[in-house]
Formats: sequence, structure tokens, C-alpha cells
Amino acid sequence: MDHIAEVTAGIAYVPAGIIYGYLLLLPTIEDKLIACLYEETYYWPHIIAIVAMLITVVLTNGLKLNYRKTQFIHLYLQLTATVFSITAGLVFLLVDDVVPAIYLGAIAFGLTLVPGLSYLHIRCRSRHRVLLMSLCTVWFLAGVATTATITELAAVNDEGEDRLHQNVAIALLTASTFLLVLLGLVELLQRETIVNYRQPLDYDTAMAHDSGRLLNPDRRPFASYAQFGRAAPALGKGVTGTGWSTERIVSAGGNETGCRYRTLWTVYMIGTKLVGLLAFYWVLLIYGIMATEVLLEQDNVGYLPFWLLAGGALLTTLLGIRLAPKTLFLGASVLYVIALVLAIAFYSADLTKPEYGIAKLLFFAFLGAALPLPAIHILELTPLNFNEAALALGTAIELLAIALLQYYGTNDGTLFGMEVTSGGVAVASSNHKDVIAAHYITAIVVGVVCAVATLWHMPNTGRKSLAEIESDLSRMRSYFAFSRRHQQPPPPQPTINPELQVDTTHANGRLDDTLEDPQPAGHEQLSARNAARFAALYPDSPDPRDPRNGSAHSLASHSPTARSRSRSPYNDFDQHMHYHHQDPHLHQQQQDALRRQHEANYLNARLLQQRGLDSPTGSDQMSRLRAIPPETIQPLPLLPPLAARAQRSDPALGLLTVKSEPGTVLRPILLTQHSDAPAPPPMPPADYLTKSLPRVKAVRQSRIPPIVPKPEPQAEVVVPGVEYSPNLVPSQFLRQSLQNSQLFR
Repeated sequence: MDHIAEVTAGIAYVPAGIIYGYLLLLPTIEDKLIACLYEETYYWPHIIAIVAMLITVVLTNGLKLNYRKTQFIHLYLQLTATVFSITAGLVFLLVDDVVPAIYLGAIAFGLTLVPGLSYLHIRCRSRHRVLLMSLCTVWFLAGVATTATITELAAVNDEGEDRLHQNVAIALLTASTFLLVLLGLVELLQRETIVNYRQPLDYDTAMAHDSGRLLNPDRRPFASYAQFGRAAPALGKGVTGTGWSTERIVSAGGNETGCRYRTLWTVYMIGTKLVGLLAFYWVLLIYGIMATEVLLEQDNVGYLPFWLLAGGALLTTLLGIRLAPKTLFLGASVLYVIALVLAIAFYSADLTKPEYGIAKLLFFAFLGAALPLPAIHILELTPLNFNEAALALGTAIELLAIALLQYYGTNDGTLFGMEVTSGGVAVASSNHKDVIAAHYITAIVVGVVCAVATLWHMPNTGRKSLAEIESDLSRMRSYFAFSRRHQQPPPPQPTINPELQVDTTHANGRLDDTLEDPQPAGHEQLSARNAARFAALYPDSPDPRDPRNGSAHSLASHSPTARSRSRSPYNDFDQHMHYHHQDPHLHQQQQDALRRQHEANYLNARLLQQRGLDSPTGSDQMSRLRAIPPETIQPLPLLPPLAARAQRSDPALGLLTVKSEPGTVLRPILLTQHSDAPAPPPMPPADYLTKSLPRVKAVRQSRIPPIVPKPEPQAEVVVPGVEYSPNLVPSQFLRQSLQNSQLFR
């Protein structure tokens, strides 16, 4: 039930595909009512669609940046597009002049392009994102193929124009009405709290969305993408800016903690949207229809390339369940470029039946497999602050290129190698092979460039959540998206001397975990860096260990890390590391302190064990502790001799924490430093807050008030011969008794 909103967002692309198919094949329609429109201003419906698409970007992207989280208004925008689609279908069906329907359909088409993909990108789980986003392109291409089928079937009838508009209106009204019902159902389920389409289904994305941390807090402007034509600033003394290079584009004002090349990679992915230009390239499309008809020897199967596009997109959708979108795009690009090379070879050799037709059909099938992936790459690679804007920019470039190519190809037939005779019949020009070969070579170059850009500059985002993608991008440090990934340093581990790794038995019978030793060289560098960092926080004071001040430890004053005598705790720690290896007297003191500490830990452990037994009083516990024979306390192994330890380099003495007494620190350097301050009180056991409190059973509060019984009345004292009235006070009772006695006298 949670996926009904996602399916609705995908089905919204069916009416858009029907409208775009009509716009795409409109130059082939001999309709006198719209001839004036497309002879002069053929690209205007595409301009209207781009303006409507920019309005959706302003609403979705602007509200997201304003509220610092995604505002789920995507389905409302699709509802508005559905209303325009229904209106366009009614005009197609009821009005002879279909020009208003073309513009209304262009508005609906522009309102649908961005919101659906953007909604699925933020809404879906990681394993379903590529699947559902590819389905949007499948529905779109199915709509285009439907219109192409209607156009081809209407061309063979006598009343083809009326039949064409009637069938397009029926298809558009059917798809729009079904979508309207689905949108109403989703809103009803939202009101009944059965479905929440305003919440991402992925757990990490939902947590980041609720906390407001899903967007990048630095709000990096989108203007960094438009710096190709500006003069580069000076990089330093004697260096003059000669123009914006790729290195300067991504490094100027960028975040050094994130991916330095992410801006440039996004520009490349926006350029790969031109794969859609190849799919609807006018010359490729027309000659693909011609090749299909020649291959099948029929005149009404020109819609087959469009259905092959939809079939290829469906194949990508199925393969996207297991494979990454980058892998699918590279494979499909290689296959359709090979098919296009075969097509141009067969066309140049006059092999148009059937070799050329088979090559063109394979080209459209593999091209359809690559068509859904550029939009997915753009949304997954672009930061969430303006991913809708990046997708709209790539889509606008694609639509403008298709519109201009159709416009100039319609007005000037020589662009496609065609000439118009005096009788108004279009025939092939003398150099038609060279013209078509130039178009095909251009398409091959565009396909190869898009494939190489994706190979180098698109990370692998297959089956990864948005949080995982952002984490991978933040660790990229290379111009190429598959090498030199920056490894984050592990968190610092507490240093522990191997001589002090003892097995302390606790009350529950478990043992302490033994930590590994870090390298001494790394610790010395860390100590020196920390000493320099905190030198300004501690004023300089005479070193008590200096031989001029009466200290016996003179060897440590010549250590590299002891040259700077700031009273920093890191310096104390580092100085103790050198004294620890060279003083036998200090070694003996450490052994005695360690023995006492071990015995205290053992007694604490036995005390905690005895607390687990049933004991009436605390004195009984102390008596049991006194009854423990001394020989049961086994002495633990002492420190190795100083000479044996001098042969190896050990890190400084760290912390030894006992679970029964948290915060107990064993630092032998403190044994030699005497302070005038009183000793702190001993730490209580770790579980004194839980074991000393009685268990209180939770009382369940009831809404029904308790039934309190009424108190029983006191027994009445009855005097014989006296009429008793319980309502009287004592004075009235005596007066009544006197009257009664006089009355019955």
C-alpha cells in the first residue's frame, strides 16, 4: 500500500508521452489548421513546455530551500498537469481548431517532466529507486508509441485528420481520467492515515528529512555551474587568470571536506541528457520509419521504432533490479553505437533491405535501454539542494535541440538530403548519402562522448541509499570517480601499556577486553602536536625534573618532545613515557603500586560476588570477607625487569579502568607527586545506585474510582421507659424526658 503513491507518480508520464508524441510527429500531419503554426513557429510548444517545467522547479526547489526540507507538493503539480491534459483532450474532441489544445497539452507536458522523477528519488527505498524511476521513462515512451500508432493507422483512412484527433483525444482523456482517480485515492488514503506519501520510505533518508539535515547546510549557490565564460581570478603572485579550467571551476569557493569534482561531474551528467536527442533525432527517426516499412514491406508499421524504444526501457527497468545504472548505461551505449555504425555502413553500401532495417531496429532498441538512465544519474549525483534545477537544465537542453532540429528540417529539406520538385514532391538530393552520413557520424560522436563521460565521472550508486551516496561522494578525491578514494582515519584508541594488561575478574565472571598497542612513533607525533596546540593555554614554568632544579631525572630533559616546557597535560604524559624506561626506583614503586591495585581489585570482585548471595546484614558480609584465607588471593605477574623492557620501545602508560570503580586511573607518575590537597573520598561501586534501591512494583492507574464502603453507624443506646428521638440535641433530649415523666406521673 505504501507504493501506491510511487506508482501514481510514474503513471502520470503516460499523458505526457501522448502529448509529446503528437508534438514530435506533427510535421508529418497535413492539417491545414495547424500548418500556419508550425511553418513559422514550430518550436513554440516546446518553449511553453520549458517555461512550465521551470515553474515546477521554482516551486519544488524553492520551497525546499526555504523550509530546509523537501516539501512534498509533487503530486499536486501532477494533479494540475492532469487538469490541463483533460482540458486539451476535450478541445481535441469537441473543437475543430486544435491549436489551443496543442498549447494546453504543452503546458501539461512541461508540468509533468520534473516532479515525478524528483518525488521518486526522495521517496523510494534504495533497492526500488532505479526500478521505479526507470518505469517513468517506460510509461512516457509507451505514450509516445501510442500516439505514433494512432498516427500511422489514421494515415491510411480517408478521414485521417478527424480520426487522428479523435483517437488522440480518447487516449488522452482515458489516461488522464485514470490518473485523476489514482490521485484522489492517494489523497483519501493520506487523510485516513493509511498512507503517508509525505515521508521517505528509506529509514536514513526519513531521519535526515525529519531532523532537517537532508540538505547541505552551506547552501552553495548554483552559479558555480555557469562560470565557463567568465574570466578566472588571479591564483597568486605572477599568475594571471586565462579562463576557467575544470580545476578552477570546482575549487573556487568549494567545500574542501566534500568532493572537489562533484560540480564538474554534475555538468557532465547534464550533458548526457542529449541521449534523448538521439532517441528523437529527426533524421534518425524518419529514416528509421522508412527502414521499418522497407523491411516489413508494409506502409503502416512506422510505429515499430517507438515500441522498440519502450521495450528497451522496460529491459533496463528489469535489469536495474540487479545491476547498477552506470553499468546498464555503459552496456547500452556500446550496443547502440555498434548498431549505428552498422547502419551507416549498410546505408553507404546501398544495403537498405533488409540489413539496414535490422541495424536501425537494433539501434532503437538499445537506445531505449539507455534512455532512462541520464535523469537517474543527474538526480543521484547532484546535491539535494538543487537536484530539480539540474534535471530541468538537462531536459531543457534536450527539448531545445529537438525543437530546433525539427524546425530547420521542416523549413529546409536539404538539411536531411531532400529536395522539393516543382510539383511539390520531395525527392532525394544528389548528395543525400553524404548528408545522412554526416548526421549519423554526429550521433556516433555524441553517443561515445556520453558513454566516456559516464564511465569516468559517474560513481557507482547501485542499490545505495541517499546517505551512502553522499558518504561515498564526500570521500572522492580524484578527477575520476573510480580511483583515489580518501580513507577516513579511524577514531583514536586509548593507549595501554602491555605490562599492565591484567585479567580482572568481575562479579559476573567476565574478563576485561585487551586492547592492542598503537605504534610508539605515531604516539610521539600525536603528543608533540598536542603539546604545540596547547602551548598557548599553559604559561611557561620551571620544569621540576630539570637537573638545575634539583631533579634526578636528567635524561628526559633532552628528549625531542620535552624541549618545549609548557605545563600541558600532554607534555606530562609524554615526559613520563621517557622516565618510565630509565629509572629502576620508579620501576619498583610501580610494581608495588600494581600489586596493591591488583589485590584491591580482587577484593572488590569478591565483595561483589558475596553481595549476590542472601545475606541478612552487612556484618555477615564482612565476616565472610574476613574468612577468606590469604592464600586464595593469587599474586598476579609483576612487571618484567627494566633491562628486558629497555630492549623494546613501549608506548606510554595509559589508563586502567576497573568496572567496579569507574574512573579509577593508575598513573605511577602521580605516586611521586605529593600534593597538599586532601585525598578525595573513595569511589562507590558502579552499581550502588541500582542495587541499593528497593524494587517498587509499578501501580497501574485506573480510570474507575475505587469503591469506598460507608462506615457502619454506632449502636444506639435505648433507655427503657423513655421515648427516644435521635434528632434531638442533649438539652432537648433531657427536656423531653422531663416532660414525659411528668405526663405519665
